[in-house]
Amino acid sequence: MKETLPTLDMNKSHQDAEGAKTVMSGQPESPQTPPTVPWTPPPSSPSPSPVRSVAPPPAPAGGAGRTLVMAAPQPQIPLAWLGVVSGPCAERGRTFVLLSETIIGRNAGDLLLSGDPTVSGQHAKVRLEPKEDGVEGEQVFVLYDLASANGTYAGNLENYREDNSRVFRCELHNGDYILLGETVLTFWRA
Repeated sequence: MKETLPTLDMNKSHQDAEGAKTVMSGQPESPQTPPTVPWTPPPSSPSPSPVRSVAPPPAPAGGAGRTLVMAAPQPQIPLAWLGVVSGPCAERGRTFVLLSETIIGRNAGDLLLSGDPTVSGQHAKVRLEPKEDGVEGEQVFVLYDLASANGTYAGNLENYREDNSRVFRCELHNGDYILLGETVLTFWRA
């Protein structure tokens, strides 16, 4: 018996969901469609690994090669204050702690004397400075007039209101009286 190879029938053009269908000659066509295999996506490539923080290499023995950043030391401000003695709308006995620089004025500054119309907007300032011709490291509080309209006066209880007590720059000492407009203050340092 002679064996024959199947041939393709090119005249039939049946198509199903999976593409062109081939039929072998001499064999009956099956009425059933071949079973469909559900589609599965190809395996995905491995996703990149998340970013990991890497610990720095260990420091050499003895701390060599390490950098330590330190804050600059803050200068120590000695405790000093101004106390209200008298003045329009000033609360007698009220105290104001001084900063390294304190601006005193009617409408601008660190110490406001808004109730005294004879005080300038920025009348005076008190600043902590190294003492001139003093021991190294010695600091004093210095009173400056800021070109005020009515002037700044400083002195002791007997002379602070006199014309010759008008100051433009004056080192302050415990118990000094200061006249700004019509407001009288006294300086104290611990």
